[in-house]
Amino acid sequence: MLKIAIVGGGYISQNHIGAYKAMTDVQVAAVICRNQEHGETVCRETGENCHYYATLEAAAAAEKIDVVDICTPTSTHEDYVVRAAKLKCHVICEKPVTFDLESFDRMYQACRENHVLFMVAQVARWWPEFLAIKEAVTQGKLGNIHMIYEKRICQHPAWSTWHRDPAISGGGLYGLNVHDIDFLYSLFGMPSKIYANGWKSPTGCWNHVVTNLTWSSGEKAVCETSLEMTGNYPFSIEFRGTGDAGTLCYSMTAGMNINDGDRGCDFMWYPANQEEVCPIEVEQTDMFAGELRGFLEAVMHKGKVPVAPEESREVLKIVLAIKKSLEEGIVIIP
Repeated sequence: MLKIAIVGGGYISQNHIGAYKAMTDVQVAAVICRNQEHGETVCRETGENCHYYATLEAAAAAEKIDVVDICTPTSTHEDYVVRAAKLKCHVICEKPVTFDLESFDRMYQACRENHVLFMVAQVARWWPEFLAIKEAVTQGKLGNIHMIYEKRICQHPAWSTWHRDPAISGGGLYGLNVHDIDFLYSLFGMPSKIYANGWKSPTGCWNHVVTNLTWSSGEKAVCETSLEMTGNYPFSIEFRGTGDAGTLCYSMTAGMNINDGDRGCDFMWYPANQEEVCPIEVEQTDMFAGELRGFLEAVMHKGKVPVAPEESREVLKIVLAIKKSLEEGIVIIP
């Protein structure tokens, strides 16, 4: 049985813990949290075999930890990844992984030197409808693709305030935008041309961003991100892909945050030159469970992680190109 140490006790760690608890071959053995009272509460809710520790090193001294799962603000990721690697623990780290390539390279190098696996938790790849979208695109269902549009817009998360500080979170550009950029990368690879326009908040976060991406193979996409919608605007996601063979359209709305309220969802296929409209039914699975299960299988069988570090580095490179385009108003050739 693999023993897991969770770093952080907030919203994302709760989702990860819930996924782990449904697995019979893993155990959440430790929670590391800067707030001891909260950390101990998380441990009690997790189970009698889960214990609170003030540091990773204390957890590793008391338990045989196999995997460290880092669910803390972005600014802390490098420190925890490097420390976990030095303890010979495999590492899965929440997105956005870090703010620059130099930091990413230090993290990955530490994992390589200590012969442990490293994966960035890009959970949108396991979103049920996005799994179906990827299958449709890679199998050529859309034919020659004319345009892709992706949207992920919401209010500031109600479960935190640190997202407003670009030095801690990177703002919407990193924290929210990276989901759709990663998904587009998983479809088409590195774009050949990037141009972005947006709005920077008074605290210095790029929280409204619209990016145009072009690939040398001919695909084009527009990606819209907002972390600062107003009033009671619902958390909203959309994918629309149009090609010679038809249009694939997915849209979802929730409450203020993604897990609030009742979700409204439409997933449709509009074949070209036909009046027929085809609703698509997709089995609903836990995206966190899928992501974590894929990583744990790689650990158990000494295989490759589902999201290779090299891919996550390329995605970070795209995000940095978007940032440069926003700041300088120019087209970027990555």
